[in-house]
Amino acid sequence: MNENINIVFACDSNYAQHATVAMMSILKNTADPARIVFYLLDDQIDAAVKEKIQATIEQAHAAIHFCEVEADRFEKFFVSGQLSRAAYFRLEMGRLLPDSVGKVIYLDCDLLVLDDIAELWNYDMNHHPLAAIMDLGIMASSKDWHGKQEQLGFSEEDIYFNSGVLVVDLKDWREHDYGRQAEQLAERNNYRHHDQDALNQLFHRDWQPVPLRWNVIPPVWYLFLKILKRRDFRRMAVEARKYISILHYAGGYKPWEYDRYAAFNAKYYEYLRQTEFCSVKMPQPDPRRKGRSIVRQLRRLKLADFWQRFFTVV
Repeated sequence: MNENINIVFACDSNYAQHATVAMMSILKNTADPARIVFYLLDDQIDAAVKEKIQATIEQAHAAIHFCEVEADRFEKFFVSGQLSRAAYFRLEMGRLLPDSVGKVIYLDCDLLVLDDIAELWNYDMNHHPLAAIMDLGIMASSKDWHGKQEQLGFSEEDIYFNSGVLVVDLKDWREHDYGRQAEQLAERNNYRHHDQDALNQLFHRDWQPVPLRWNVIPPVWYLFLKILKRRDFRRMAVEARKYISILHYAGGYKPWEYDRYAAFNAKYYEYLRQTEFCSVKMPQPDPRRKGRSIVRQLRRLKLADFWQRFFTVV
């Protein structure tokens, strides 16, 4: 009998719909949905919203468990931009999940899984407590990367990861109390990239890199110039875009904020239609960014597709 694949999300009511869409993308692209067990770290999600989530998951023959987080647990932690305190909840995984759960995949809510999650689950962690994906957006930025080296004590040869997709040895996490250590670092330092910086400092040189296609963030998806200029980064990014396993809408442009555009967010709408949230009013623009056009992003994608073809031929 195949073991369960344990997947953790964290959100409040505002992001519950998007977490459910991400879950549906997992279920529609895995060979065996019955293996999937979701754990949702629950920031006071409304009861009616929980019912929709549970109905969606159970109709797809998977399981979900809600793990309530103390309302004021991260009240004093630094947040900025589109981030909410739920971003810190992953640090509490070891305490909130049953002791019988010894391994998990943690995923942010603003992503779509386009490949069988079992492949990521089975990736060899080489006895590291954590597996993750390099953050090319930060590493390709001279300013950001030098800032990380200075604040986190990294060298030029080190690698910085994005915390939106993690494979975690939860047994090891509990034994070493990694969650508490990361919380202490985050609370003490007010990092620019919040829990992500804390996790990178904590697991410095003790994590397993996973191929870039498992966390394609906007700088890779759009093939930003700072990535194209470096041959090694360009090669990795072009390869990741050929077959995207996880498309991560990190940053300011979220798929639910705009009408359906085939190149940008069609998959989000496709999976949304298969959830109990299918009748919600769309799009759902962020009032803080009211009226911001999607045109620039669509142009970026067209240009990225051109560079993709060009460098594939070359």
